[in-house]
Amino acid sequence: MSRALDDDVKRAIRQGDHEQVFTRIADALSQRLPELLEIEMLGRSHMVDGQTILLQDGPAIAVPKLRLVQAFLYARRILQKHVEGLRDETNGHGLVLRATGVMLLMDPEHLTAANTRKRLLQDAIKSGTDIKSRFHDEQYLIDSLLTSRLHRHTKSPTLWSHRQWLMQRFQDHGLAIDATDTMKRVISVAAERHPRNYYAWLHARYLTKAVSETASRGDNLSGMRGENLPGMLDAAKKWAMAHHDDISGWAFLMFFLDRHPEFAGSVVSEATRLAASFHWRNESVWYFFRNIAARPWCDQGCREGVEATRLALLSGVEEKSDGARFLEQASSWIQTYSSEPV
Repeated sequence: MSRALDDDVKRAIRQGDHEQVFTRIADALSQRLPELLEIEMLGRSHMVDGQTILLQDGPAIAVPKLRLVQAFLYARRILQKHVEGLRDETNGHGLVLRATGVMLLMDPEHLTAANTRKRLLQDAIKSGTDIKSRFHDEQYLIDSLLTSRLHRHTKSPTLWSHRQWLMQRFQDHGLAIDATDTMKRVISVAAERHPRNYYAWLHARYLTKAVSETASRGDNLSGMRGENLPGMLDAAKKWAMAHHDDISGWAFLMFFLDRHPEFAGSVVSEATRLAASFHWRNESVWYFFRNIAARPWCDQGCREGVEATRLALLSGVEEKSDGARFLEQASSWIQTYSSEPV
């Protein structure tokens, strides 16, 4: 598809005060409310008058695409001057930070914008300027972008990588990271917005490893204490069971239980009960069950529970259906790879 702009769109973009549009959108992104911002784009089907830059109701913000393009063009000029060393360093960092926020709203894969934010944060660290507040402001904006109804942002490798970098800086400076809250408010929401969200669940894996390593060292300085583990598991379990046809949630549960098999019994018991009650015969669920049953740490009771559920579901399924095939494949897998016979 051509990326060329229609003549009427070009004329519309040139109209209006771009600095005013940029300032209004940058101000909106700079807010810190009790809830994360929930940002949406308004297309041509939702026309607003020529004076409207954005609409806001509490944390909900709607930005016409035309206005965002105008703000982006102005923000890009600010960033270019900063990169070229043409902006006064004594008062330009705040403006550059605002500009890169607008640019990431327009394009979540804008590496220069993301990397510039990292450099500005590193400069703040070196100067010791209100580090905690700067870190939390950055987290708030990134989490808002990751969880808003913006299709590209929820699965953006650049934004998720930036968040992981930020969490590592939190650890370096002994700032608390609430991994359970991140699972509930950020990862689960992004995974809901974009099914099979590889990058969201990859971040969940990073947090799991970070919490596990901290707990094993008995080190609470990073704020990632071991009690985060049950909370993270509970949030992931609820998400997977509420989205049973999305393999990404089940794959994360497998990752988690491989590292913490002491939690497996209750998870498998609840999952098999729901599978039997709601007749879950889909491949995602049985990927989870077959792998659980084949694990060396899965005890006999766990295997028997999986097999009993499989047989109950098999008795009521049409022959040669997808459900029957998945159940038979699960049995073959378990027999082939299980360390003990069922």
